[in-house]
Amino acid sequence: MEDGEGEFLEFSMGFAEWMYRYLAGEEMAGAGSAAFYPGPVTLRDLPMAPGDRPQLRHGSARAV
Repeated sequence: MEDGEGEFLEFSMGFAEWMYRYLAGEEMAGAGSAAFYPGPVTLRDLPMAPGDRPQLRHGSARAV
């Protein structure tokens, strides 16, 4: 992450924590980088074999 003055910082975290913070709309890449999209999370399962169709799954609404 860059702090706006040319310095780069590292913030170690696991994937689960990163995903939670991303979905909650927290700043993940420096000041002003947050983007919160209200509504449920939509996941698209990709086809695993020829002839399979992508499936959409919807989670619960996000609340901050």
